[in-house]
Amino acid sequence: MPARPGPQRHPSNALLALLVLLAPALLAPAGAAEPAAAQTRYLQLDPHWTDEPYQWQLDDGTVLSRGVTDAQARAAVAARPGHDRYALETVVMRYPMRIAAACWKRPQAEFAHCVEPGPAGPSRGRARAEAEAERALDEAQQRRRERAAWTGLDAQAVAQRLRGALAAQAQWEKTLPARRTPAQFDCAQSSAPPPLAPAGQGRFRAALEAGARTPAGEAELIAAARTGHWRAAAALANLALYDDDWESAQTIAAWLLERDLPAGYNALARSLGAADAYEHGRAAPAEREQSARLRWRAVQAGDPGAQMDLADQLADSDPDAAERLRACARGRFPDIDD
Repeated sequence: MPARPGPQRHPSNALLALLVLLAPALLAPAGAAEPAAAQTRYLQLDPHWTDEPYQWQLDDGTVLSRGVTDAQARAAVAARPGHDRYALETVVMRYPMRIAAACWKRPQAEFAHCVEPGPAGPSRGRARAEAEAERALDEAQQRRRERAAWTGLDAQAVAQRLRGALAAQAQWEKTLPARRTPAQFDCAQSSAPPPLAPAGQGRFRAALEAGARTPAGEAELIAAARTGHWRAAAALANLALYDDDWESAQTIAAWLLERDLPAGYNALARSLGAADAYEHGRAAPAEREQSARLRWRAVQAGDPGAQMDLADQLADSDPDAAERLRACARGRFPDIDD
């Protein structure tokens, strides 16, 4: 029998066979001189499985005893009158077997020959954990499908929109605003953010109250974004990046950019920087610079998310500029820290 198995969905044939578990070379317990019927019966596990918690059960899952394998990797078992179907269950595996009443009367050395092993499989606890993990994965995949589906944009439209935005960005970088520095930032001179869709405000507030990263909060953000609420859309783009969901993040960025919303530049900046860092361990200098320029454009166009992001970056190097940026974002959107 191989060493203790790792968490695999389909145990190998070697694990399923009880060749070692019920090997004939079983070690007889101390007190072998006692009558056979008085002896404790043992099942021998792989030698590595010492101090292993186990349960001795009836076939229907009724627990007859609990224990821990001894220093020789043996599990003590006992008969239940009127039953011949049992199972030895460890944390990971479950080994069903048939043990006729006559087997229990035989000496330990002959006991193993009398046991009829059945097909082994995952323990019930492991099966429940795998089912829960699969359910959580299905839910996460469903959230990914819904996270940007509301935009109505396909991959071709997204790529076209992002290419156009980057081309236009190169032209913007030749303008006077692009040459300003964060130290020169003046909230009064920055653009006012676009109005929010009133129909989405209630949903957006509900998302913040539920917690944007919860399934309920994300569902509220999607509902708000469907109304054109750009802050909800920007929050969804951020959620996508936390989930390494680059496709959704860039789709939402394209949706924002199509509407000339400043948050689109910051969403694109975050997406480009995060994707490059994920692929190479950290963003390359050129990508960091490109992201910084996109964010700076969003800052001056009035995006509060970009202002807060840039403030975080400047907290140590230019605390005065960082505070002006935060004050600007909070002055226009008091809930920006929520």
